[in-house]
Amino acid sequence: MQFLSWPDFLLGLNAEQNGTQFSNVYVSIDSYGLLNREYRAWEGSAYGQDNFRVNQTLTLNAGLRYERLGQFGDRLGRNSSFDINKADPNPPPQGSTAGYIVASNFAGPTPPGVIRAGNTFANNAEGQNTFAPRIGFTWQALPNVPQFLIRAGYGLYYSRPSGQTFFQGVFGAPFSLSNFKVGPTNTTATFQAPFPQPFPTPESFPLFPPYSPSTATTVNTVSPSFRSALSQQFGMNLQDEVRPQMLLEVGYVGSRGIHLMRYRSLNQALDASQSDRVRGQTGNTLANISQRVPVPGIPAASLLLAESEGNSWYDGLEASLTRQTSRGLQFLASYTYSKSLDTDGANINGTSAGNTITRGDQNSPSQRWGRTSFDRTHRFVFSIVYAPPASHLKGLERAALSGWTVAAVETVQSGDALTIIYTNSKNVFGISQDRVQLSGNCAKDKIVTAGGKQTELDNYFNKSCFTTPPVIGADGIGTGFGDSATGIVDGPGQANVDLSISRIIPLRWLGEASGLQFRAEFFNAFNHPQFADPDNNFSSPTFGVISSTSVNPRVGQLALKFSF
Repeated sequence: MQFLSWPDFLLGLNAEQNGTQFSNVYVSIDSYGLLNREYRAWEGSAYGQDNFRVNQTLTLNAGLRYERLGQFGDRLGRNSSFDINKADPNPPPQGSTAGYIVASNFAGPTPPGVIRAGNTFANNAEGQNTFAPRIGFTWQALPNVPQFLIRAGYGLYYSRPSGQTFFQGVFGAPFSLSNFKVGPTNTTATFQAPFPQPFPTPESFPLFPPYSPSTATTVNTVSPSFRSALSQQFGMNLQDEVRPQMLLEVGYVGSRGIHLMRYRSLNQALDASQSDRVRGQTGNTLANISQRVPVPGIPAASLLLAESEGNSWYDGLEASLTRQTSRGLQFLASYTYSKSLDTDGANINGTSAGNTITRGDQNSPSQRWGRTSFDRTHRFVFSIVYAPPASHLKGLERAALSGWTVAAVETVQSGDALTIIYTNSKNVFGISQDRVQLSGNCAKDKIVTAGGKQTELDNYFNKSCFTTPPVIGADGIGTGFGDSATGIVDGPGQANVDLSISRIIPLRWLGEASGLQFRAEFFNAFNHPQFADPDNNFSSPTFGVISSTSVNPRVGQLALKFSF
């Protein structure tokens, strides 16, 4: 159950009881069924690679990899999916089961309209045979400067679909019954009785819930065209030994991803008008959402598919300076300037885990295109190890000063990309999970509140920059989608230093290799507060409040190790 506010939780009334269009129980989700599976997947790979020494300064390498990334079949015959293109757009009053797909080893007869697939995956079995070429070169561009090298490469890389993806089908018909009722479709729910009854029993399955104009059936499954994700990765790197034992590298790294997993509802209500009527409807209202969906009888937010239609784009400049150990000192300084974009904000804790549909207009990937949730524009890491040489020391000085090592790692990085979300119960297309509307009163650099850390803790966002989506419904109530971009603003940046000090004391009386090591380590050594992201839900009473840190306060630990 989900409540939009504390008063809703306390009241727990249905729409009729509270005198509004919505129950205080805004969302009710329940699932029953035969949930166990015996998944099987076939996998095999073969590859070949060769290097070609063109001349003394140029070497080429090329390879080809084949992978059989078999999808997950089920020995119990319980895999299923749903094809919206085969669904009945005008189901009869008694209901329809057209569009359901079952596996080839499904036991028993199938109802009218149910499709039996030609495999145990219950889908189109796409993308299982993959061919991935790779090519690269190393070039000593300046013949008289052997320490200056250029390296470049390009390759295709496929990723096996995870079990988490196919697990979405466990909660779909015919071996499971799930109900996802939200907003207008959950008006009868109360806190005392939030779920439809009677509850099914194991003997109820297999069960194909028919959909009709009078039902609110939930379909939760994997797209029949699901396939393996593909990533193109490429880059060029310049290497130069600027000084003895010191290497400078500067490079470009890029990647393009397609067929990435996302979670979407395909039954978003259509836009009705006088010139483009939908089942006789000439305008958009909250009351006629169920009449404007592509498949009547399935709520707008309840035809839930895990599909492989996401895209991503990454570009990064990488630079590093490495010093090998010399006179007891070594260090590595690395800097990355990058940008990561995709079609769904890479909500890796929600969308990609199948917990929530992608936000905003379900049918407009370009409208959802923006910075990924893990995008950090700048990242700098400096690590150093220093062991003062003691070979020139003698006597008591050598005994007191030898064996010490000091090491540190400093990380400085931009905040990650934040999307300002909005739970909109009045969306006229039936999708409540949305992004906020920009008010037009602020420039982009004014979204984060000015005034120092204390102000940011309680009010990170400038609330005047946002508002609710505009009313576009013919009823004067229903709203459109918010217009703010994905990843519109950065969260708090981070700057952290970890430090360690150790000393090894030789114990010659137990052999040449024996010794006692003392070690002291300090994480967040300077006890610098580093804040987590603020509440980014405009609907929340704690919007803009930072309630936790991303790194612990200073932690110190001591260790004593005896080696022999």
